[in-house]
Amino acid sequence: MPTLGIQTRKRPVRRMNSAHRQLEIVNAAFDCIASTGHLSLSTTELAYKVGISQPAIFRHFRSKQQLHQAILDEANQHVIEELKVLIGNAELWNNPLDLIQGVVTHMADSFERSPGIWLTLICQRSIAAEADLSGTVDHVMAHKCAITQLTFALERLCRAAMEHKQLGSTVNPSDISHSYLALLFGMGQLWLNSQRNFNLHERVKFSVHSIVAGCLAEGQQDTSSGAVLMSVSA
Repeated sequence: MPTLGIQTRKRPVRRMNSAHRQLEIVNAAFDCIASTGHLSLSTTELAYKVGISQPAIFRHFRSKQQLHQAILDEANQHVIEELKVLIGNAELWNNPLDLIQGVVTHMADSFERSPGIWLTLICQRSIAAEADLSGTVDHVMAHKCAITQLTFALERLCRAAMEHKQLGSTVNPSDISHSYLALLFGMGQLWLNSQRNFNLHERVKFSVHSIVAGCLAEGQQDTSSGAVLMSVSA
């Protein structure tokens, strides 16, 4: 049958190089984790979200173990880079107490933007064990672990705040650091479980002020009380 001079051609498929496709698959995995609320990944669902076939995933990752490792590495690297930006300005260390609160509230904002990444970090040991990643349980406690680096950074900031007479001399930096992380993880998961029906940033900000208020050096309490009241009224 004549085509009246019209030629039908298939639309060319846009191909990505392997590195870009791998990152797209990993980011889709974070979306799946955030939407389902659990860490058991279905490669069928993942392939559908990316728009490729399931076998195509394993053209970019040799195995599911390698995929899990890439997810863990990307989650850790993402938060480490954010942390570097936050604490990299030396001038901000002149007021370490404000910087502590800024770091924790920024991480709450990061949780809101990328909940899949934070769920991955919270449960990374379980992911490593489930995927049978040899050596990964030790790896996540090494220098590439975002939680370890965040804990260490908060401890350093607490010590700096004590040196600046902003925090009391009896404060244990390790205890305060772990309190902040427990607050961030617990509040973030509560936010997800409640269908995200409250402002995570404001809830974490208020709770951070409350923790700080109990640790202040003499002469600092009045200032903090005012900050907490302003946070409540806001």
